Amino acid sequence: MLLVLLHPLLAAGLLSVSLAQDQPAPAEREAQWKQDLQFFAAGLGAPGRSVDFHRGISTRGQIDFAKLYPKAKFDAAMEALGADIPRISDAEIVLRLMRLVASANVAHNLVAVPLSMGFFDRLPLAFHWYPDGLAVIGASSDYSAALGARVLSIGSMTPEQLLAALAPYISHENDVWLREQAAEFIRPRAVLQHLGLLGEDGRVVLKLEKPGTAPFTLSVAPADPRGARVPVTEALRIPLPLFRSQPGKDYWYRYLADSQTLFIQYNACRNDPKFRFSDFARQVLAEADAHQPKRVVIDLRQNGGGDSRVIGPLKSGLASRLKAIGPVYVLIGPSTISSALDNAIELQRSLHATLVGEPAGGKPNGYGEVKHLTLPNSKLVVQYTTKYFGLAKNADPAALEPDVAAPRTLADALAGRDPALEAAIAAVR
Repeated sequence: MLLVLLHPLLAAGLLSVSLAQDQPAPAEREAQWKQDLQFFAAGLGAPGRSVDFHRGISTRGQIDFAKLYPKAKFDAAMEALGADIPRISDAEIVLRLMRLVASANVAHNLVAVPLSMGFFDRLPLAFHWYPDGLAVIGASSDYSAALGARVLSIGSMTPEQLLAALAPYISHENDVWLREQAAEFIRPRAVLQHLGLLGEDGRVVLKLEKPGTAPFTLSVAPADPRGARVPVTEALRIPLPLFRSQPGKDYWYRYLADSQTLFIQYNACRNDPKFRFSDFARQVLAEADAHQPKRVVIDLRQNGGGDSRVIGPLKSGLASRLKAIGPVYVLIGPSTISSALDNAIELQRSLHATLVGEPAGGKPNGYGEVKHLTLPNSKLVVQYTTKYFGLAKNADPAALEPDVAAPRTLADALAGRDPALEAAIAAVR
């Protein structure tokens, strides 16, 4: 399946590029938004044809539009939003559109998070949702005290209450992807303001807790997101696990002599123009021939998709060597979605691979082959899907589950451990 490659900064969508917009007069603003809403409705659904500006071709709009967006509810939501334009902020209009698009429960259907209209300034913190809770994994120097802390509350809400409040605005098909996206969607000022979490001083109070210490509070103001943030691994001198050791690379491998494991990390389903995947696969297979490893581990935990066909040379090469290389293990997790999820299923079927790790953020049966609409005035980007893929033939599971569960908790992260790789190396079958 050919699907979109999702950028790591995706929270509830792609990031729009406009940083600032002049505010038109009220009557002009209303007319512009109504034009955008008409363009949105026509492009996403009926009459069912829209223009892909990048390719200059006409497309069919959202497949199964009537099924995913029942006409009566869709029309009522659009009519109500159009009537409310004079009374609500631009940010609220964006959030209402996000909610409408997300109502289909299709992860690839989304409204891009803009860099204007109140969404530019963000909390100078980075969050991650571990299986055992939300934690701070990055911070500007002013808030370094938060690094490595578990989040007990943000404003008046616990993380679980906040997750429930954010869920209608985040396009997702399972709770795994919801948590993965919510960690970023928490940050914009417009979202915090919408949820009533900002105080009169424009700051939000977080209640935090570190292992073995008493809870403490931190008052944080949203700021320019381009400021530097220190990662928790650097601040706390946490040893980097192997899977974090080559940031920015689409694919790489290493032979682990102590365990006779060939470790392959595949982070993006695309060809690096400087080192095509077919050339990479030849190197990996030569390494397999030289060492005849006891196991092969393919790590898809940081892979957000792309073109599912790219992995073909590696898959076929390993298939021809199964009697010589020992079992294949595929590591999956919350960021394994789209074509990466397809690859995990293909490897499981064709190489009898064992899936290890955590449930994937993607769903085996779902919509893909994305297109985009750019609304003419606000420049909001709307992403929608044009094809349905059914990879699970006899069921419709909410997520792709691992055969061997090996969740990575906050304690594991603070210790630099990688339970999934450890489980793959220790597995006997």
